[in-house]
Amino acid sequence: MNVRAHHVLRRAREHRRAIGWGLAVAVLAAGAWVTASSGEAAATVSGALRGIGDAHWGLVPVLAVLVVVHFWFSAVALRRAAGVRLPLLHATMAQFTGATANRLTGGGLGTVAVNARYLTGRGVPAGRAVAVAGVLQVGGGVADLLLFAAVLPIALTTGDGALAARLGERLDGLGGPLLAVLAVAVPVGGVAVWLLRDRLRGPAEACARLARRPGDLAIMLAASAATTFVMAVAFALSVLAVPGAAVTPGQFGTLIVVYMAGAAAGGLVPGPGGLGSTEAALVALLAAAGVPAAPALTAVLIFRAVSHWAPVPIGLLTAGTVRGRKGATLVALPATPHRDVPVPARAA
Repeated sequence: MNVRAHHVLRRAREHRRAIGWGLAVAVLAAGAWVTASSGEAAATVSGALRGIGDAHWGLVPVLAVLVVVHFWFSAVALRRAAGVRLPLLHATMAQFTGATANRLTGGGLGTVAVNARYLTGRGVPAGRAVAVAGVLQVGGGVADLLLFAAVLPIALTTGDGALAARLGERLDGLGGPLLAVLAVAVPVGGVAVWLLRDRLRGPAEACARLARRPGDLAIMLAASAATTFVMAVAFALSVLAVPGAAVTPGQFGTLIVVYMAGAAAGGLVPGPGGLGSTEAALVALLAAAGVPAAPALTAVLIFRAVSHWAPVPIGLLTAGTVRGRKGATLVALPATPHRDVPVPARAA
């Protein structure tokens, strides 16, 4: 990785890490204070911990498999965004390492840094590697929006509608504030893009290259959406695994919507891996949908333990895959030849 790209990533990681840890500590401290000062909150936590022992632990292996599938889809998305041949096993292991790095940085920045480093190790030029890793994050956001638009009508028209109805009642009246936030955020985002236009030139060029490969673009978006959908299924199974949640398989679609909304809300706080904010958002949305507080917390704790923390040891063990091989060559995918970067012959 060239010196400039490395310096930019390092400074960004330092700033985001400091802000993220500060906010996470503040959230956890506030939560601890509320728990200590509220008998109801303490009873909820106590009930949630007891509920862990009553959960259907036979579903945990299924959750573990879904986590692996999630990272495999992430590797497929990276491969197609880069437009070069990447060994899917190594690319999947690199996604575990990226997730581990993101537990410290938050905001997806750790994943961007690890993916960029992995691509340079596979022979992709450093500047283009950083741009591709950034485009992958943006593409993931677009894919999530498309997935949410597709899943929401299904969730509202399937099952008994009880969870969706209660959730709608609790969230009624929030449309105005959300529009106000968007009215402020969109102009501010536009100004930020204008001020950072020089630094965004690389990602813009990477987007243009990807747009000229519609097959890769479609597969990248589909794989990115699949990563979120798989995690949403894992979350729904975590809720179903808690007997006291009183949720039926017919309400599966609503649980997927709850996960997507909660994960998005938790990600707005730039903490390390959404620590604290994601848990709070998911529990709050489950409670708004009518799930009792203690079972809701139990389900979220099980889900986060398996999907968020269990991959960390694997990510540490697979960190060596990020360095790649000395003298690696850049080989385009056969179905979508890369026309912007010359493809050298495979080394003998």
